[in-house]
Order: sequence, then structure tokens, then C-alpha cells
Amino acid sequence: MLEHTLSEQERSQILQTVEMFEAITQTQPDDYQSLEILKVAYQKLGKTDEATRTSRRLAEAYFNAGSFSLAMQECEAVLAAEPNAPEMLAMLGEIEAKLKETGQPKLKGGPRDALIAETAGSADNRTVGGGLLEIGGRDAGKPRRRLSEEDAEQGNDQLAKFLVVQQLFPEEEVKSALAEVKERNKAPGQQLAASLLDWLCQGNEAKTESILSALIDRTKFAYVPLEYFDFDRHIVRMLADELTIGRLFVPFDLVSRTIMIAVCNPFDAAARQEVEHSLDYSVNWYLAKPTAIIKTLQEIYRLGP
Repeated sequence: MLEHTLSEQERSQILQTVEMFEAITQTQPDDYQSLEILKVAYQKLGKTDEATRTSRRLAEAYFNAGSFSLAMQECEAVLAAEPNAPEMLAMLGEIEAKLKETGQPKLKGGPRDALIAETAGSADNRTVGGGLLEIGGRDAGKPRRRLSEEDAEQGNDQLAKFLVVQQLFPEEEVKSALAEVKERNKAPGQQLAASLLDWLCQGNEAKTESILSALIDRTKFAYVPLEYFDFDRHIVRMLADELTIGRLFVPFDLVSRTIMIAVCNPFDAAARQEVEHSLDYSVNWYLAKPTAIIKTLQEIYRLGP
């Protein structure tokens, strides 16, 4: 079978992906999702050396996350190109020792088929008695249903609870802002959803970055500087309007069978589940500043402020 030859537009888009994810992984070296995307991009460009270098970084990231079988796969990928790479041979020895200690089996699937090792007690954190919603992937056990106003409110309620628990804002201030955001989102003719974070921060960049940092620690999502990205309108419009302008979700890149989507409220579980049901792609989730998401959607959909 002949390999697909990239068009100039495809090559330009992939080069932009490489530039963006190189920047992300320089500041977040253990972001294995972004490293995986970066490796695929290099492979599509035919840059074997760069893809091998990224496999090295992936092996380290998976090892640090406790996913030893996936780290082993990346070590073996590097050794296939460089049979005597000393650091990969050393890591393989460490991984095999860890697997024997923990009794973990070797995984046969690729990275999308595996789970990063959970910390003790993490299995008990899933939506228990009014606690924060778990930020996991797709819940395949639930039937699909149309998104409702109550779903959006639940996502904002969970975000509000997080902000109060983390003492990022006073409880009364959060309650007042939450009520105003809910009222605004119910207003007739309201096109673009209001963001609770945007409403609370009111343009305070330092406060926004502090909250995003706390959300990244909680969710393990990577951060994407959406304000510097050059968008392909067709990718953004791969989602229904109720998920983009209605829930502030922005698909910003597509590499192979993986689509990258930026959000400012990772607790909107119902909308994330709908995305994963409606798209025939693997989905990688990222956090972005609400102001960047709002500005992007205004430009894409030609909406007024």
C-alpha cells in the first residue's frame, strides 16, 4: 500500500501542531498525552529521529506516572532504532524489576488501551454523596441523551464547589457569581455561554492562572495557550453548536485519530461524555483560559461580545 503523501496544507497544520506541543511538553515534561501526539506528528512528517527522541521522553513520562508496561513499549520502540541505547536498557531493567514487584502484566494494547496506575483510594472518588465528580474518561455504561440545562448547571455547581473547597474564592462570592451565570445562561437570545471562571476573575490574569494551576493539579489535564493558536474553522465545527458556543468547548487540533479539545470547566461531565460519544476519535482534553475560549468562539462563529 502506498503511503499517504501530505498536501502542503496538511504539512503546514502538522508543523504547527509540532511547534505547539513542543512548547507544551517543554513546560510539562510528564504530559504523556501531548508527547504521544507529538510523536505521531513527527511520524507523519517522516522525521524518524525526532519521533525516536519523543519516544525517549514518553518512556520517562510513563515511568514517572507509574505506567510501567507503557514505558516498556516506548523503550522497545527506541531500542528498535538504536539497539544499544544505554539509558533505555537501564530503564528496561528498572521496569522489569517494578513489574515483578507489583505483579503487573505486560499490556498488549497501545497507550489508548491502558490506564495510568491509580493512587491508593482513587477508585473511591467517583461521585460519592455530593462530592466532586471524577474527571475520568468516557462512561460507556450510560445511555446517550440530549444535553440539558440541568447538566450545564451541575457542571458549574461542581466547579463552584471546587473553588470553595480549595479556598480560591470566598463562598458567598462564588454563590453570587454562580447565580448570576445561571441566570445569564437562561436569558432569551443568549448565544455564547457565560463562564463562571471568567465571571469571577473579571480579567485578573494572575487569579485566572492560579485557578487553572489548581485545576490542572486536580484533573491532570494539560494546559494549552489557546490564544496563540491559529485555528482551522472546520476542526472547531466538528462539534455541535450546543457543545461549542453552548458549553465553551473548542476542538483545536486533529492528529491521526485523536482530536484535542480545550475547555475551561473540566467538571462538565455530561458534555464531555457527549463529545466522546458523538465523535469517532480518541479525545484528549486540555484546559485553557476562559477569555481565550470565548474570544476564539466569537471569531469562529462571528458573535458579538
